[in-house]
Amino acid sequence: MSDDVSISVNGVSHTILCGTCKKPIAFIGEADADSGEAGCNGCGNVASVQEVGKMAIDYAKDEGQLIINRMARDAAAKSKIMSFKGQTTHNKPHRFIVDLKL
Repeated sequence: MSDDVSISVNGVSHTILCGTCKKPIAFIGEADADSGEAGCNGCGNVASVQEVGKMAIDYAKDEGQLIINRMARDAAAKSKIMSFKGQTTHNKPHRFIVDLKL
C-alpha cells in the first residue's frame, strides 16, 4: 500500500480511516484519484476513490451534526427550562470514517 488517503475539511487535512478496523486506508495499486481504488487491505474494505471520498464526506457531515447535538444535549442537561431530543450517536455503520479531532 502507498500513502494514506485523506480529505480536507475546512482547509485541514484528515486521514480517511477504515470504518471496520479504524486504520488509515491507502490507494490500492496506482494512486489515481479519478479511477483508482482505495481501502483497507487488512479487512478487505475497498471501494473506488470516488466512493471512498463520498462516504468519508457523508460521515464527516453526520459527525459534525452529532457534535452539535451533543453540545445541545449537554447545555439542556444543565437547564431547568430546556430539553433536548435528538440523535447523539451514529445510527448506521460507515465503511469509511474521518477522525475530525474536534
